Amino acid sequence: MSDKRKHTRIPSAFNVELSLPDQGVLKTRTRDISEGGAFVIIKELDITPKMHMTVTVRVLGLPTGPGDPVECQVVRLEEEGIGLRFIRADAASEEDEDA
Repeated sequence: MSDKRKHTRIPSAFNVELSLPDQGVLKTRTRDISEGGAFVIIKELDITPKMHMTVTVRVLGLPTGPGDPVECQVVRLEEEGIGLRFIRADAASEEDEDA
């Protein structure tokens, strides 16, 4: 089976805040992260994300305080968690400039 990912995944267990529409804000952790996204553990949480749903994730516990919220799209569902693709604000700006 070939791996279609563009970015190398790095195993990491960052504490994060995950915000889902109509399901609130939950604290959990990542399993891995890359330049393009992250895998977030949800196995023990009472949530039901859906494919292509837009969520927000924010890293907690940084020396400078919580990180900025980052919009993501759910691109993979597994029993252990969800694969998220970062939605880049600069990509939307580039599209606007091309229009």
